[in-house]
Amino acid sequence: MRLFIGIRIPDEIKKKIEETVVSDIRKKIREARIIPSENLHLTLKFIGETSENNIPYIEKIISSSVENFLPIKAIIKGTGVFPDNKSARVFWIGMDSQGTLKKLNNIIETELDKTGISKKEGRFKEHITIARFKSVPKLSSLGEILERYSDEVFGTMDIIEIELIKSDLKSSGAMYTTIFKTPRK
Repeated sequence: MRLFIGIRIPDEIKKKIEETVVSDIRKKIREARIIPSENLHLTLKFIGETSENNIPYIEKIISSSVENFLPIKAIIKGTGVFPDNKSARVFWIGMDSQGTLKKLNNIIETELDKTGISKKEGRFKEHITIARFKSVPKLSSLGEILERYSDEVFGTMDIIEIELIKSDLKSSGAMYTTIFKTPRK
């Protein structure tokens, strides 16, 4: 099964994202495949294909890793693309937790690496993917949207739970199912 550790985005923030930047992307960038709002999340750690037998170990790692971190305050703010403007493939909205999520990612990656379940990547960036591009979009349209929302605050959130999520890839897009949630604090 294909798994990742993630943080779901509150509905009021998803609504603001949908009404602003997503609306503009739909109008101006035809190469964009918009991520459905119900799938918006921050990936804390992508695990990938793993055996179902690993789930109890992953759950234990998540639970022990988040013990001293939750709740986490985060601001959803700004926009960007991966890998860069000239060869953009992913459009994202930023998340700022003052480095707390980076620390948490490092702990989880280290523990998963020790078990052999998933390799440590060390390249975590706090972001929410909102669109993928089939081909590089027109730079003027992309630049205009990036500039318009570069300092936009889409909301703030208290992260009170972390989820282990199964990702089933379908022709219609990914379908996410929560397998485990940390207890709310």
